[in-house]
Parts: sequence; structure tokens; C-alpha cells
Amino acid sequence: MFLDARDMRRAVALLAAVMLSVASSVLHHAVAHRPLAAAGARLPPAASLHRTDTWPPTPQAKRVNLTAILTLDGPFRAFLGYLQQTNLVEVFQNQAYLTDQGITIFVPVDTAFAAIKPPGLSGLSRHQLKNLMMSHSLAKHYELAEFEGLSRIGPVTTLAGGLFTVNVTYDAGAVHVRSRWADAKVVGSVSVDAPMAIYELDRVLLPDALFRAQPPVAAVPDAPAAPPPAPAAGEGGADEAPPTAEPHPAAPRRDDPAAADAPVSAGGAGGDRLARRAAAAAAIGAVALVAL
Repeated sequence: MFLDARDMRRAVALLAAVMLSVASSVLHHAVAHRPLAAAGARLPPAASLHRTDTWPPTPQAKRVNLTAILTLDGPFRAFLGYLQQTNLVEVFQNQAYLTDQGITIFVPVDTAFAAIKPPGLSGLSRHQLKNLMMSHSLAKHYELAEFEGLSRIGPVTTLAGGLFTVNVTYDAGAVHVRSRWADAKVVGSVSVDAPMAIYELDRVLLPDALFRAQPPVAAVPDAPAAPPPAPAAGEGGADEAPPTAEPHPAAPRRDDPAAADAPVSAGGAGGDRLARRAAAAAAIGAVALVAL
């Protein structure tokens, strides 16, 4: 069978169209499946593909300086001196900021240490003194209101370990911390922000693990009574008899039962200092107005 010229041209054109279609399909497949890098595309940064466990960043508690607090916020030089002597400042700081629990520190005032007669503390070794200081701390941050629940669980182990426990009592806002030979009252809040809570005590805790018998402790001196206010300028005259002064109420003794049962203010001694400063500022303002 022979094809004429017209049929031959048609066959050649059909074959060329088929070959062109096949070539176009192969080229499209090759371009669609080649690597992105070879095609000049830019990969997204790895940070946009995977989120880390710390996303977003976890806020950190503001770190406070225990030495600065005890130096500036109260008569705690004796307690701070013992902490520095036994290298416990950093231990307390690490418990506060390197653990999930925080710390609660009970800080006796200087007069409480002075009340312990020799050889009460001078007879302790450095290791024993370290345990005494650590027995004034709990390995958890407690706010003042949490002491009510803490008082129901019995003896609480201190940072010094199982041989050094204290009993916490809570009665109508009055908090006491008791060791074997001491009944100390929380008389103020020095700092309550987590993770480090610091409370002021009127007695030094004396555990039986260090003292087999009760050490001799003198009565804590009374706080000096504030003088009565002076009469304001212009009040009274030279011919007037001075008014009979009302008897100034004596400051309650820290060992007086009535004072021991008084509730503790959340502001504590710091609140008293702020109140005195506010009263002084008001008095200065009144004098300035009179002068004008």
C-alpha cells in the first residue's frame, strides 16, 4: 500500500504534534518536582517552623537583696551578723530564687539576742550556730494569712532539718512560733513578696536539739514611751494655768499577755514607721500654713 504526497504530509504533522505534546509533559514534570533550592526559592527560618517550650518567655521574680533588707528595714544587725558568719545569706537567697517553693524567714530583733545571757549563744560551735539560724526559716513562702492553715498540721520542719521543728499557732490574727525553750510572737511583716517572706520576731527560737536545758533569758526591754506632744504655738496664754496633763498610757510590754494576743498588722513595724513619717509631714505642713 502506497501513500500519496497529501497523506504523507498529514502523517508527518500528526507525528510531530504527538512528539511535541510528550516533550512538553516531560518538561513540566521535571520543573514541578525539582528541589526548591535549585529553583532559587528561600526556605523559611527554622524559628518560624518550631516553637520552643519557653514561648513566650516566662517572667522571672524580681530578686531582692536579703542583706540590704535586714540592714535598712529594722533592728536586725545581730541576726544578719550570724547569717554572714555562717555563710547562710546565699543559702537563703538560693532557696528563695532557685527553687519552686521559696522561703519564709523569722528574724528576731536585736534586743531578743541581747536578752540571751551567756553562755547561751557564745557556747555554740559554728555548726550549731548555723543550725540555729536555719531553724528560723521554713523551706516555703508563706503569707501571713496562710499561718492559720499551717497551725493545724502540728510541728513544722525548718530548713535545718527534721531535728529542728517549730509549732505555729494562729489566733485571731496573732501568730506565735514556738520552739522547745521559746515562745516567739510575730510582731511585724518586714517583706512578704514571693518568693521570700520575712517576719519580725520578739524572741529567739531555742530548739532542744541545741539546748538540753532552758538557757537563761532576760526579759526583753520595754519599748520607750513616746513623749506627749508639745502645745501648738498661740494656744494658751501667760496668765493661763497650764492644763493638767493626762497620764500617758504606758507602752504594752512584749511579754504582757494582752500584748501577746494583739493581732499582727500586715504592715508591721514598717507600717508604724510610715505612719510616723506621714504625721511628721502633716505637722510641717500645718506650721507652714500658719506662717503664711
